[in-house]
Amino acid sequence: MLIMFQIPVFCEEFPPVGAGIRVTKETNPIYWGYLEDYGKVLKQALESKRMFRLRGWGAEYEFILTSDGEMKDMKGSIFQNKYYDNKVKEIILSVKPLPFREGMNVDEMHMSIYLGFQRYDDIDISIGSSFIDNKKVFSIGINTSK
Repeated sequence: MLIMFQIPVFCEEFPPVGAGIRVTKETNPIYWGYLEDYGKVLKQALESKRMFRLRGWGAEYEFILTSDGEMKDMKGSIFQNKYYDNKVKEIILSVKPLPFREGMNVDEMHMSIYLGFQRYDDIDISIGSSFIDNKKVFSIGINTSK
């Protein structure tokens, strides 16, 4: 019975590594929208955090985000100083990741989150590939002037 009446499911697929096709908001709106929404929440948390900072400071953390919201294997990849790095890590850990959306056909995502202070406000999103483990890397870069 199940074979005859299959339920259609829509999932976004990514182009193969090295295909020369960019992942954009138009080609992958489900993933892109997820990253935009997650980035907005992270930006609000960064702007509301009271801490010492100087223009040009920034730190980045990488981790595996599972579909149930668990952050695994967090490690720093861009460092500023011990104080600021710890504050950035606190901000990332304080924001509960959004649940994966319908159509996201992955169990986990390799995330890269950058939080920094500049003279401008910006949320930069990119989806790329890691040649080391042949997995997609989902990046959110946030700069704020506040």
